[in-house]
Parts: sequence; structure tokens; C-alpha cells
Amino acid sequence: MKAIIVVLVCSLLLTGCWDLKAVQDMNIVTALGIDYQKDHYVVYVKLTDFSAVGTKEGSGDSKPASTWVGVGEGPTVLLAINDIYRSAQHHTLWTHVKAIVITKSALGKLEDIFDSLLRSRELRYTSWVYGTEKPIMSIFMADTTLNQSPLLLEMFEPKETYKQRSSVMPIQLQKLVNSIREPATSVLLPVLSVTDRKWVANQKDKTPSMMELTGVYVINKGVNEGWVAEEDMMGARLIQYSYMPRYPLSLPEKNGRNNTLNLTSPTTKISLNPDTSDSINLNINLTVYAAVLETHTDATDHMMEQQAQSMLKKDIMKEFNDAKSNHIDLFGFEEWLYRHHHDLWKQTVSRGPVLSRIKIDDVKVKVSIKHANTYNIE
Repeated sequence: MKAIIVVLVCSLLLTGCWDLKAVQDMNIVTALGIDYQKDHYVVYVKLTDFSAVGTKEGSGDSKPASTWVGVGEGPTVLLAINDIYRSAQHHTLWTHVKAIVITKSALGKLEDIFDSLLRSRELRYTSWVYGTEKPIMSIFMADTTLNQSPLLLEMFEPKETYKQRSSVMPIQLQKLVNSIREPATSVLLPVLSVTDRKWVANQKDKTPSMMELTGVYVINKGVNEGWVAEEDMMGARLIQYSYMPRYPLSLPEKNGRNNTLNLTSPTTKISLNPDTSDSINLNINLTVYAAVLETHTDATDHMMEQQAQSMLKKDIMKEFNDAKSNHIDLFGFEEWLYRHHHDLWKQTVSRGPVLSRIKIDDVKVKVSIKHANTYNIE
């Protein structure tokens, strides 16, 4: 009897789950958009109905999930967010933010934006971050194929598409924030856009709006130096990206039937060429592996390697000179100088912009074809 009384008394002390809230009773933010117009911020929040996602995944229902986007305005980011709370109806949760999209006009306010956002313990540093020239509303209302879960949008899962076509490497908030605090770091911020020309749904005349990455903004010391299109960054991609699974390189032929290689696993060695002049002369040694994706001529593997090497060398020189003329440190050479020749960097930066004094003396590229389709090449 005493044991029963003890159990009953102890059960009264248990708190249970009396304050537990169901997912349908909260506004769960999965994407955050920030724009700057004239003298104030416009903040967009994309909400995801997790209860609908769970039901859909369990039952196989293919009905499109509803999308809600909240908009707030204010002189600061936090006041713009508070403007959204006025009509939010429920508690707003920020721990599930997987993507942050910043417009071109707001990129000039990066320090202010992150100083405000990162004061909250809810927002995580692992969110994917993008720039854009498109209206954020059009991006947040983009579709997915086959009415899939809204959590499978490219801005939430960029690594999956990057594995198949390594055009623009996604970056997380932590990397962008760290670069702003460094004195010589350039970051290639992916530019997110939308297109309605690539896919057609089975409904008549319906062309869904889909996300795509079109290039990068080069963010140097927290300042947007400019936009570079995807097709104008082949050399920068090979030198800057630490991980590149596969990217196609078309080798033009006179008959128009081009051969194509898939480039992968580039490694780069940069060295300083001692010089008594006022310039900083660099030598670049690039090695990249390749697979034969398709062939339409009788070109041998060695011929394709030689052609690819020549093309990539020209790409690197042209991209560097074009970017330098626009004051864009596309290749991150100033950071390399800062990390490996700090005294020279300090001496140079005291006299003005470092990039203007950097030159490429020599570029050596080695392309090594390892296999053709399913066959290894010995």
C-alpha cells in the first residue's frame, strides 16, 4: 500500500508535455530574404507547413504544398522582422532557416545585416546564403518538379545539384560572415535566379518558374565588387573551388561536332616570381583530371588533353585580366598573398589596392584523362 502511495505522489510531480506546441501552431521560417530600398529594409520570410510535408511524405499525396511569404519593412533588419510579427498570428520559429537570400542593393549593408541577425541565438550559421538581382518574392514562390516537398528546392539542397554539375559552389553563412571580418578575403557568393524556359508541366501552357544559379557576386572585405556570369568563370572555378566533382568542357571542332570532357578534382599551386619591379608576379600550376563525356571526331585522348590545356590557359588569363580591369579579385589572389607572403602584402596594401599590382607571369595547365565513359584509361 505504501508503495502505491509513493508512486501516486511521484506521478503528481511529473510535468509532462503540458506546454508542447504542435507544428501547425507555429510559423516555421525556412528561408529569409533581405532587400534594401531607398532608406529602409524589406524582409521576406518563407513559411513551410511541416505538418503537410509529413503527411505528404507518409501518404504519397502529390498535391502541391501551400506557400506563405511574409513581408515586413523597417529602418533596420530587426525592426522589419518585428513588423512581420504584427500580423503573424502564431509564434514564429527561426531555428529551421535553411537559406538566406540577399538582393544586390542589400549587399552594400552586409555588416549591418549580420550584426542584427546574428544577435539572435535561433539563427544558425549553417544556412545557405545567396545573392540575387531578381525580386525575392519571385524566388520564394518558385516551383519544384513533380510537386515535391518544398524543402527540396535547390536553395535548400544545393549540394545535390552541384554534384552533377559543379558550376557554382554553394556557401554557408559562416563562410560569408568570416570573410567580411578578414582583411583580404574574397568570397564567390552564388547568385540565385528563376527561369520559366527550362521546364513544362503536363498542364497545357503551364511553364513553372524554377530556381537556377547564374553566376557569382565577388564579395571582398564585405564589399560587392561585381557580378561574374557562370560561363565567364571557368578558370576561377578550377582555382578557387576546393571541391569540384564534375563540370563539362566542350572542345570545339571545325565540323561543329564538338568533343566534351568532364573536368574534376582540380589542384592548384601558386608561386611568387621574384621581381625587382613594383608589380607582384605570380606563376600558376593547375592540374585537373577529366573523363571523356562524348566524342564526335577521331581525336585521341592526348589530342583532347592538349586542346583542353590550351583552352583553360587562355580562359585563366582572359578571366583574370577582365576581372582586374573591373577591380574584381575573382581568383582570390590577394588572400593568397596575405596568407603566404604577409610582409609583402602589408607593404603593398599600405600603398593602395593590392589587385592593381598583381600580374600573372605564367600559367601551366595539365589535363589528365582518366577514363572514357565506363572504361579506365591506362
